Amino acid sequence: MKDNSMQNEKKLIEQNRSDSEKVAEMISSHLKIVFAIAKKYSAYADYEELVSDGMDGLMSAVKSYDEEKGEFSAFAAVCIENRLKNTVRRSINRAKRLVREEELDAVADMKPTPEEEVIQRENSIDMIRAIEKELSEFEYKCIKGVVMGLSYDELAKKLGVDKKSVDNALVRARKKLRAIYKG
Repeated sequence: MKDNSMQNEKKLIEQNRSDSEKVAEMISSHLKIVFAIAKKYSAYADYEELVSDGMDGLMSAVKSYDEEKGEFSAFAAVCIENRLKNTVRRSINRAKRLVREEELDAVADMKPTPEEEVIQRENSIDMIRAIEKELSEFEYKCIKGVVMGLSYDELAKKLGVDKKSVDNALVRARKKLRAIYKG
């Protein structure tokens, strides 16, 4: 019986290319394949989009089927599966682009407003004045050197003192800075 249905299917395919009723019959007899494969990929893409693209894959299979390619049902399943894999790839890439755009929007939102920039600048100036007031000139130079990325050895050489003096000054300066930030 299976051989008989395959022969009927082959005859139907041969005749279907010119008869729209037969094309509709071919499609309706293979809709289950489209729905089954669409359901398989529905976790990765929109189900309706998958069914639509699966139908396109089925139509493509009907149009391009050749008996030498084997049984039509298997050929149609491969065409549908390949089409839906592409749909899933497009869906995933679309989702990645949306995530990147949302991340960019979030970064853009983090940019301070002009008012916030003025406030930050004023706060920075106030903080620098407080630091200059609390720290000795030597401690301030040591902190400034560390902030600029100088090593203890480079700082000691630049200031004309030994490394231990720089270390002691930085310990004192950090202690004073902690007090400023807490207050």
